[in-house]
Amino acid sequence: MSENADVAKRLEKFPAFDGFRGIGVVVVVFTHCPQVLDSSAYNAIWYANQLSRVGYIALDIFFVISGFFITRLLLRERAKTGRISFKDFYMRRALRIFPVYYLTVLACYFIFRLGPADMLSLLTYTFNFYHPLHAVPNPLEHTWSLSVEEQFYFFWPLLILIVAPGWLNVVTGRVIPLLAVASGLLMALLLINHEPREAGDVVYMSLFTRMLSLSLGGWLALREFENRPLRGWRCAALVVAALVILVIDRKGRDLGIITSQPVYWILALIAYSMVSVSFVATLVFDRGIVKRVMTAILSLSLFRGLGSLSLTRCMCFTCRYCFISASTMLRPMAPRCRSSRSRSLSALRLVCRSCLTICWKIRWRS
Repeated sequence: MSENADVAKRLEKFPAFDGFRGIGVVVVVFTHCPQVLDSSAYNAIWYANQLSRVGYIALDIFFVISGFFITRLLLRERAKTGRISFKDFYMRRALRIFPVYYLTVLACYFIFRLGPADMLSLLTYTFNFYHPLHAVPNPLEHTWSLSVEEQFYFFWPLLILIVAPGWLNVVTGRVIPLLAVASGLLMALLLINHEPREAGDVVYMSLFTRMLSLSLGGWLALREFENRPLRGWRCAALVVAALVILVIDRKGRDLGIITSQPVYWILALIAYSMVSVSFVATLVFDRGIVKRVMTAILSLSLFRGLGSLSLTRCMCFTCRYCFISASTMLRPMAPRCRSSRSRSLSALRLVCRSCLTICWKIRWRS
């Protein structure tokens, strides 16, 4: 116990991850802006992102980072105290996410008149299961990933607590990733006669398939905790293998060999997770020039400043996009309607500013 506690105290800090979060925030915002703004420039950026897959890989890296840091905290607490305080864990998660999230949902409800089913899924963090089967434009479409995160937070502490330490490596590094892939294949089979785009989105946004990256992030945390680094040729091999899978996946779909959207996304998610694990492992374990260069770039104050807000708090910017989009609705309205809507937007502008003020001035720490 004391030896583990000493290891826990020596856990290294990684400022470069804050920098990556800053870049990720920009990627997420520009990826989803076309969902809110009718802008050819933003749509061009969105199309370029689709071709390069940068946004998809960045999101997957977020999941690996989340699994890494959450597991890291839980392992350290268990090593120091012999237990995990579920109350403290869930309270920290609530203070970190709930205020800005629910203010954003409230603002979008009044601006876009979201339906009851949409609101229920957003309020209960089940949007990742609801939205793929009800694929209508939604200004909060990107919050499906937060639903995945919240569902992950719900059961992961219990798993870390009840699984014997000797089995954690196998469970997080093999069992759960294999179950995640199997769940995707099962969904592909169950949705074989479903509309292809919706079936693909179900696989892409599901907690079960996303556990592939979240669990591997936890596996990296366990390797760090046990001083078993993953670096060098292994990381390079993961990237090369991922590129091969992505090429096969894309060419297979273009040539009509891979006709199932769920199967296409399963292969893509496997490749994304391999790139993500290599990226995070390099920043955590590498001791050479690659890590130094990556750290120097990602530790720039501009990126770290954005990253300190975290991906969750970047949602406050959605309020501004919603306000801009809603403002364009005023133009064709009659003066009386425009006056009424203007008063509503003035109130919503206050909500948007409140969100931004909270984000900048309050630091919710894990």
